Amino acid sequence: MGRYAINGMGRIGRTLFRVLHQRGQLKNLIAVNDLMAKENLIYLLKYDSIRGTFNQDIQSTANGFSVDGHEIICFQQPNIAQLNWQQHAIDVVVEATGLFTHSSEMQQHVAVGAKKVLLTTFSKDLPSTIWGVNDQQDLTLVSPGDCTINCVAPLLHVVEQAFGIESAHINVIQGYTTRQQLIDAPYKGLRRGRAAAHSIIPFEVNIRPVLETIFPALRGKIETMSTRVPIPCGALADISLVLKKATSADRLNAFIQQKANHEMKNSVAITFDPIVSADVLGNPHSSIVDGALTRVTNGTHAKVLTWFDNEWGYSNRLADWLHKMR
Repeated sequence: MGRYAINGMGRIGRTLFRVLHQRGQLKNLIAVNDLMAKENLIYLLKYDSIRGTFNQDIQSTANGFSVDGHEIICFQQPNIAQLNWQQHAIDVVVEATGLFTHSSEMQQHVAVGAKKVLLTTFSKDLPSTIWGVNDQQDLTLVSPGDCTINCVAPLLHVVEQAFGIESAHINVIQGYTTRQQLIDAPYKGLRRGRAAAHSIIPFEVNIRPVLETIFPALRGKIETMSTRVPIPCGALADISLVLKKATSADRLNAFIQQKANHEMKNSVAITFDPIVSADVLGNPHSSIVDGALTRVTNGTHAKVLTWFDNEWGYSNRLADWLHKMR
């Protein structure tokens, strides 16, 4: 079954908590570690402004808290070396603090008894391993990229195989994040310092090197940017492609539909309904292609728009990784 621990109970840690409960796997979560007060953690697990109320019985216990009678041990330890995962027979630690992203830092969890470590962002030195793209390896330390890479990479993977890609321009239109400001304030990236809930804010994102590592044939052929909009969650990737082989919008959609029904059914979906970002909240897929918006000009210039819940979809991929790594 696997025994899991989560280090860092921020947005992703708490969302993964809910995903595990939804999948009937919360009993596999043995321990969590976060510096916030336990009472505050219990409150944030129960009440969430995006996910709504968690309608299960959560009670504080002497060692942590319980959910419907299953006790989860709660630590408040800033130093990984002071955790004892071996004592609790932890198979996989989810490193979700966003702080320990180098392999040597992740390895500290192994040093105190964990068998494997799953990061929740990019690693400073490990290659990204994306579900449905290059997830075949059996690794001790796994860096599965972020929500954006997990949305875009599967589509690039299948389109490259079928049609070939000459170049790709990607604009990720996404809700604001904790690294933005509520009101105007100084920031090294000037636009990101502007009030997040008041403006559409474009800025650079550094996912191109990650994509070029995953797809070496596209090195020097990818451009990326992000546009943050005044919503708290939900995203849309606007992907423009120059293809090597000519196709049509209908054929491109049919190809994506076929992949979504088979080998990529857990991570990619396609819809032809006139949806908006609120409609994908809670969707477990990494990428929900909006087939009604697919366009192809002159046979080789394609535009694909694909939605994703940047918290829930990504956390479902983390749960998939936990099942694989256990």
